[in-house]
Amino acid sequence: MTEPARDRSHRSLRVTVAMTHPVQYYSPWFRFIHANCPEITLTVIYATVPTAEQQGVGFGVSFEWDTSPLDGYTYIQLRSSRPGDYLHSDRFLGLDVRGMGRAIRDSNPDAVVVPGWYSLTLVRALIACRIHSIPTIYRGDTQPAIARSRFGEIAWSVKTRAMLRFFQSFLTPGERNRSYLRHFGVPDSTIFFAPHCVDNEFFAESAAPARTPEGRVRLRRRFGIPADNFVVLFVGKLDHKKRPGDVIAAAARLGDDVTTVIVGSGPGESQYRLEADELGSHVIFTGFVNQTGLGELYGAADVTVLPSATESETWGLVVNESLAAGTPCVVSDHVGCGPDLVESGVSGEIFPAGDVAALASALSRLREAKSRGHDFTVDCRRIVSGYSFSVAARGMLEAARRVSGGFA
Repeated sequence: MTEPARDRSHRSLRVTVAMTHPVQYYSPWFRFIHANCPEITLTVIYATVPTAEQQGVGFGVSFEWDTSPLDGYTYIQLRSSRPGDYLHSDRFLGLDVRGMGRAIRDSNPDAVVVPGWYSLTLVRALIACRIHSIPTIYRGDTQPAIARSRFGEIAWSVKTRAMLRFFQSFLTPGERNRSYLRHFGVPDSTIFFAPHCVDNEFFAESAAPARTPEGRVRLRRRFGIPADNFVVLFVGKLDHKKRPGDVIAAAARLGDDVTTVIVGSGPGESQYRLEADELGSHVIFTGFVNQTGLGELYGAADVTVLPSATESETWGLVVNESLAAGTPCVVSDHVGCGPDLVESGVSGEIFPAGDVAALASALSRLREAKSRGHDFTVDCRRIVSGYSFSVAARGMLEAARRVSGGFA
């Protein structure tokens, strides 16, 4: 039954988010909206919830996040996980869960947020919204293509233009995705800023013990790091896309008073250990570290490096985490968040992807600045403060108001 107009003007907007599975970076945002945004009544629909083994695909280990991604907000799970489920975005048919359309209708939404069309399950959501005339909001982070064949470019463009027509409003995390949307003719009036973000306060607080002289020495001693060494940190999967080998090679050029800390696991770990041994550099492999243990590592490091050389690094949330902890970042020019979060000499440096010499030079400049007593902490936290749950929630609300008639 349709509500009377007088009632609609006083109630919150019902926003449903359709997702394939829980994502550890989205869940804190959902919790924030549930607890702090009375203008939005949020429901999240998950096609499935993965097992520890499925969660660990690509990491080389099975694991569960140490903070539940399902607590603190309203969600619906369509079905239990199955052995053949594949949850990553590089396989369109990896997850096909029926019932998404019915669940969306049952949530009685004013608008539905869908994070792209990389899965058949999400396409089912888009089709259901089109059939039932439910307004749809895009939230993605695709950036303009870095390199693609002529035929591939044409096919990609045709598909992208067709899929973008499913949406009436667009949430963008940053400049590169905004450029992507503009390239395909999306009007600026329909694009709303909803940045990728982490719990900035959590990372600042968890890094704080490592920021004191005593805490810094204590933490470094725990990992076998000399107290006065320049510490270069890498956090991520150990595979060729993330290019941790570039970090190891670049740091080795800086001398003996440098320690590289590699946090993560993955199929390339044995190869990178071998490369470190051959270079004779001081490299510490910690293995996989869960979310609550990362803050102190960021706090104890001098710089975090994200050297990815692939367009699949559409954002890079480790940069948000590191900056929130007060630690500057060096990122490749393929990393999506670079134009938004990394200001040369202020919050870090940007270098050409795959250029180890340029990476070493960028690290050297930061080390020199620190040796002169420059403290990057305030600027790092100032820049990342604009990338917060509250800003992202405001973007969602504005986008939902636009497509629903603005009655909230």
